[in-house]
Amino acid sequence: MLNTLVKLAKELARKINTDKIVLITKSDFDFEDDEFSIFVAPKRFVTMLESMFYTIAEEELSGKDIFERALAFLQVSEITPLQMYLKGIELKGGVVGVLDLDILKGLMVIDLERSRLQKVLNECAERVNPNALKAVLTVAINIAQKGREGKRIGTGFVIGDVEEVLKRSRQLVINPYECHGIEEKDIKNPANWESVMEFAQLDGVFVLDEDGIIVSAGRYLEVSVKDLKIAKGFGARHLACAAITRETEAIAVVVSESGDIRVYKDGEEILVIDSTIL
Repeated sequence: MLNTLVKLAKELARKINTDKIVLITKSDFDFEDDEFSIFVAPKRFVTMLESMFYTIAEEELSGKDIFERALAFLQVSEITPLQMYLKGIELKGGVVGVLDLDILKGLMVIDLERSRLQKVLNECAERVNPNALKAVLTVAINIAQKGREGKRIGTGFVIGDVEEVLKRSRQLVINPYECHGIEEKDIKNPANWESVMEFAQLDGVFVLDEDGIIVSAGRYLEVSVKDLKIAKGFGARHLACAAITRETEAIAVVVSESGDIRVYKDGEEILVIDSTIL
C-alpha cells in the first residue's frame, strides 16, 4: 500500500510542481530518489499523530471529516517545515504528504509558506542573520534531545543588539569565549557546537551578535519582568530571556530541561518546538 501511495504522491507532486514529499508512516521505506526530496516523519511524531486520530475517530466522524481534521492539523504542525529547514531546504511552495497509518491513508498537500516557522523566520531575518538563527536552533535541539553527560540541561541564547544586551546583563563566571578568535566563536560553524554544548551547562545564557558570533557565555540577565506575560510554569531563565527581547531588539532561544525550545521576540513567545517528537 505504501509503495502505491508514494507512486501517486510523485504524480501529484509533478502536477503541483514540487519535488518535496513527506512520508507519515510506521513502515520502513527506502526513500532514496533522484527526482524527489523524500522525508520520513519522526516515529514519535507518527505515534502521537495516530493516537490523536484514534481520538478523533471516537467522535464518530466520517472518513472525510477525519481526513480534513488531519489536513488542518498537519498544515499548522511545524514538524515537516522544521525537518526541511534544518536540512537547508527553502520553505517555499507545497509538499505532498503521504498518510500511511492504520486508521487513515491518503495524500494531502501542505503549503510550506503558511507554516508558523516560515512566518517566524521572516520576522527574525529583519534583525539577525538567518543562518545564525538556524545554527542556534540546531544546537538548541541537540541540547534538548541529548543533554550533557546523561543529564537534561536548560540554557538560553540571546542573539543580536549586543550593546544593549550587555548593558542589561553581567558575567556570572569567567567568560570562556574571551580572547578567542572569531572562527572559534562563530556558531554557524558546526565544529564549534561541541564546545557550545559543553558551556551550556554554565548558569546564565549565551550572548551572540546578529551574525552568530558568540560574545559571551555564562551571562546573567538583569531585566525587569514586571507585567511580562508568558506561559505559566516557566522559571527565571524564560522570564529573563523574554524580558530582554522586550527591552532590546534581540531574539532569544530558550531550551527547557523538558525538551521544549521557545523563541521570544519583543517580549512574546513566537515559536515552540517540541524536540521529544523529532
